[in-house]
Amino acid sequence: MRESFKFILFAVLLVGFFSSCTEDSSSAPEEPVDTFDASVVCPAEGVNAYGEPNRGTFTDARDGQVYKYTTIGNQVWMAENLKFNAPYSLCYDEIEGFCETFGRFYTLHENGEDLSHFDQELLDTICPAGWRVPSVDDWNILANNMGGGGNAISRLYSSSNFGERYKPGSDDCAFNSLPAGYWLKNGDLSSVYIFSSYWTSTAKTAHSSFCSSLNEGGVTFWVNHPKMSIRCVKN
Repeated sequence: MRESFKFILFAVLLVGFFSSCTEDSSSAPEEPVDTFDASVVCPAEGVNAYGEPNRGTFTDARDGQVYKYTTIGNQVWMAENLKFNAPYSLCYDEIEGFCETFGRFYTLHENGEDLSHFDQELLDTICPAGWRVPSVDDWNILANNMGGGGNAISRLYSSSNFGERYKPGSDDCAFNSLPAGYWLKNGDLSSVYIFSSYWTSTAKTAHSSFCSSLNEGGVTFWVNHPKMSIRCVKN
């Protein structure tokens, strides 16, 4: 009798275990649905909040450089990397035409050091009038508008062919993120033709700041590299 009772109890517990597993699996969260629609997020036609066409060009009065721009959500971004010859910046000339395509490399820290306080005057004036260096929050808003994670990166990456190490994106909103990599102290480039690294205006510590890295995992934030690209956002 006791053995029969033990068997029945074991059977009841076993059924309960598998039932709970079934319930847990059925209540597991579903993968988020990708609802990105370029015609809603970044329509090519129409007028943005500044009363300007959603996409177009503007001229930097300082040097006459003409830049493309694009509207994504409520933000207006330059659709090219900055090329202004600012203090401590450099044009990488080891590759012919590199600077024309990818822009210049910059530091925003005092005395051109990679680990120092922000040079506040330089930070405030390095972008054309009416534009600024984006913050971490600005980059996060952009990533969310583009669907987040790897989806955002694919949609932000340039559709151009930069060689076998680069996976072209769909560039749905004409942001045209360029895989310039970043400049090292020894004069070489790292991650060129692989991914993009941009300055932010957000300090990480008293002597460093965040860079925005656009890689396959999404828009991520790391300590700044010695010199990187700048992509400005409208004030």
